[in-house]
Amino acid sequence: MRIALRLEYDGTDFRGSQLQANDRTVQSALEDALHKLFQQPIRPYMASRTDSGVHATDQVAAFDVSTYLDMKTMTNALNSHLPHDVAVGSSHHVDAEFYPRRHAVSREYTYTINNTTIERPLTRRTTATVYSHLDEAVMSRSARLLEGFNDFASFAGPSVLPDAPTVRRMLNIDVTRDGDSVKIWFKANAFLHQQIRRMVGTLVDLGKAKITEQNFAELLEHPRRSARTVLMAPHGLCLTRINYPETGPGALPA
Repeated sequence: MRIALRLEYDGTDFRGSQLQANDRTVQSALEDALHKLFQQPIRPYMASRTDSGVHATDQVAAFDVSTYLDMKTMTNALNSHLPHDVAVGSSHHVDAEFYPRRHAVSREYTYTINNTTIERPLTRRTTATVYSHLDEAVMSRSARLLEGFNDFASFAGPSVLPDAPTVRRMLNIDVTRDGDSVKIWFKANAFLHQQIRRMVGTLVDLGKAKITEQNFAELLEHPRRSARTVLMAPHGLCLTRINYPETGPGALPA
């Protein structure tokens, strides 16, 4: 039977979510917990790749196992074997054809900025500090240009292959301020490697008045891999939701 897990983790001490030889990753931590629980090697598959230092409140992983456990017992048992910086929020029986990456219809991320001259000790692992004042109204206005189908080549990381397609559909983007906290929320069908952090870096440059709104628009009007977009630090980024169909083999309860 196939089981899907909704996970959360503090990405600070992980070398990303995906399995890597000789590195501590979220997937390797989950594999270790599954091995301890079921006394056999089990390979979980992750829905979304997160880089070193990036966090998640709703990552999804799936695996196959023949041993039956009710889902509450599964959740509690796995959490007893997982390290302190990973937790299973819920476990679900899913269709045998469910695949967490392929069946995801959209992904949501939030980038959080502490916009003050004081770095906050209690949130420094999950919030990026920008000392210069940001004009969130200008940032929000230009961010709307990112919505819809666009070629995001200007925001692609160097690991994206030169001939790889770079068109994505940005469903929504929102820039908000609450006191010294500026949050940028993204929802899309999928993202390129480093795309969000480079979009945020460019919006931050705009909010500092280092570039103009026209400069920002030109990155979409004339997409190019040679664009020198700023890459923001990973620790301000969090995967907050992965959405699935309500019915069919790709269904997963919220």
